[in-house]
Amino acid sequence: GDNNAPPAPSSLLSMSEQEPNEVPMKLQRQVEKVARIIWKKDPLPTLVPLEQKQTIKQGEATLKEGISFSERALYFQKEALRGCPKCQHSYALLLWNGFGGTSAGVGTTLQNAKESARWHAAAAVQNHLDGMAVLGGCLRTGTGLKRNVALGLQLIDYCASMGNPTGVNKKAAILGQEENENEAFRLYEKCYNDSCCINSTSITVDDGRSTVINALLLMNLGWCFVHGRGTEKNRTKGIQLWQEAAAMAPDEGSEEAAFFLYLEGVHHQHYQGDHPGDSVNKAASTNWLELAANLGYEDALTVVADAESHEYDRL
Repeated sequence: GDNNAPPAPSSLLSMSEQEPNEVPMKLQRQVEKVARIIWKKDPLPTLVPLEQKQTIKQGEATLKEGISFSERALYFQKEALRGCPKCQHSYALLLWNGFGGTSAGVGTTLQNAKESARWHAAAAVQNHLDGMAVLGGCLRTGTGLKRNVALGLQLIDYCASMGNPTGVNKKAAILGQEENENEAFRLYEKCYNDSCCINSTSITVDDGRSTVINALLLMNLGWCFVHGRGTEKNRTKGIQLWQEAAAMAPDEGSEEAAFFLYLEGVHHQHYQGDHPGDSVNKAASTNWLELAANLGYEDALTVVADAESHEYDRL
């Protein structure tokens, strides 16, 4: 068979055919096979042996108090090696984006792409839905590992069907590429309105919560409102969502949201939103720029460097 062919509808997983707190066994086995190929002879770092039951997990890791944003990659790497799936997912995101002390930077290297996919696979094999969704994206595009479009789409569809925000982000991005912005917006908005709960199953994940939100989904939904993508423009609502996303720093998406808030302050300092008094002033925008730069967002670092250069030239 053609591994790159989209899955037939009959091959997609039905929510009614699985226990709400468990990833379907067939999907688990496919993920484990991919993970073992990527990790080769190295042992997979997991909290519990794979032979034991794996509970569903999701969300990014929490940065320990006292650790700076610039040191977060080292911290997450240390915990990832101990088997923490949330840290494995967070470290993989940093490897891909080049934030928090990793060396990827602009133009992610092939090695970083492989390492990122490797750690997402380690998280996915422990039933971490965000890691599973990103692994699905890697498989769909062949980023950092051998391409398998069918399995990649299956993982993304499964995670999105579970209400996982990373799964929703991935599925909505595909819809956007297909110029189906209305459906992409609908997915974002539903996930947000449901507080990114595990949809109709109301399952409980490993930390006792049945709801979760992520900064990237807030940033994406805010973008839709600000620019009228798939919905009517509502700049005030979009700015509010970006503020919510930035407040989740250092999670993925917070750095981009902070930079967009900075731009709002620069370009719309006199803008009044849908309600009197709603605006992003220029003074506040400086704080957003500082946050984005501290998180390692490349555009923000460029603005800061340029400003410092101009200040130096005036001396």
